[in-house]
Order: sequence, then C-alpha cells, then structure tokens
Amino acid sequence: MQVVCDVDKRITNLHVGCPGSSADSTVYQMMDIFKNPNNYFAPAQYLISDSAYPNSERCVAAYKGGASNSPNNAYFNTCLAHSRVRNEHCIGMLKMRWGSLREMRQQIRNKKEMVSVVQWIIACCVLHNMLSSIGDSWTEILDDDDSNYKWTCNYQAQTTIRAHSFRENLKKVTIETNLRNNRYLNNKIH
Repeated sequence: MQVVCDVDKRITNLHVGCPGSSADSTVYQMMDIFKNPNNYFAPAQYLISDSAYPNSERCVAAYKGGASNSPNNAYFNTCLAHSRVRNEHCIGMLKMRWGSLREMRQQIRNKKEMVSVVQWIIACCVLHNMLSSIGDSWTEILDDDDSNYKWTCNYQAQTTIRAHSFRENLKKVTIETNLRNNRYLNNKIH
C-alpha cells in the first residue's frame, strides 16, 4: 500500500494491491497521481519524498549520494524529513485505529479474495479520514520509432532540468525560512 497524506494526516491518495516486495518508488510510479499529476496538483503544489523516489516538479525528493553531503543539501534533507514524518504518523494512526491492518490474517487464493482485502483496506482509509475530519483525538504513533525515442529523451532531459531547478529554489526558500524562524525563536527565548 502506498499512502499520500496531507499536513493533517488525512489520506489524499493511495494505491493498494501490489505484492509486498514492491519498492515504494515503483508503486508510486504505478499511481495515477504520478502518471497524471496535473489532475491532482494546483500550481506550486508538490509532494515531498525520501531519496528513493524520482525527483520531479510534483515530487521533491531528498538529495542522495554525494550531493547529500553538502551542508545546504543536508540541511534541506533534514527539513524534508521533519515534514515527511507526518506520513509515517498517518500510517501509524491508521494501523492503531484498525488493528486488522497491522496483520491481515486472510489468505489470498484468488482474485475475489484479493478484491475483498483491497476493499477492506480502502474502507479503513475512508473511515480514518472521516474520524480525522470530526476531530477524534488519537495519540500520534510515532512507440518504437526512433524519432519518438529522441522526443522522449529530450522531454525527459527537460523535465529533469526543471525538477532540479525547482528543488534548488525550494531548498533556498526552505533554508532561509527555517533559519529566520530559528533566529526569531532563539531571540524570543533569550
């Protein structure tokens, strides 16, 4: 299951039904939110993710490898991690509300049984959102043609450049804002 949540830990998008051995980034790339982002995002909206996900204008990934060693990139990654933890809390709350999701004890022997499990999971997610909306107070847990190929490669290169530029601009604003807020808090404390 792949879960996308908002700042209030309400599930805004999910994908259920891939085998447990599927990587999160692979499942994300199967989702309609990845394939058709303009259907889900207004201008200047984006997801944040860890470094395993593909960086794009709609999914800002943490820096990885050598790039993560730069002080600004490392600080930006820390800022992203502080926000990404909400998704982990959302999943924890979901599992606390619906214990059956912690350990589903149903064998899946055919398509009908798989559909039943998927429907159960989706129902739990809908109920999670309903309970969140009414304010229940749960404790947070923690084509093969060559010209098409050239067009595709050119498009991918342009998309990568835009995504890199977007992340760089977001990093600058994030770091400036966090440093300004930290100075304000430090001055207020002293």
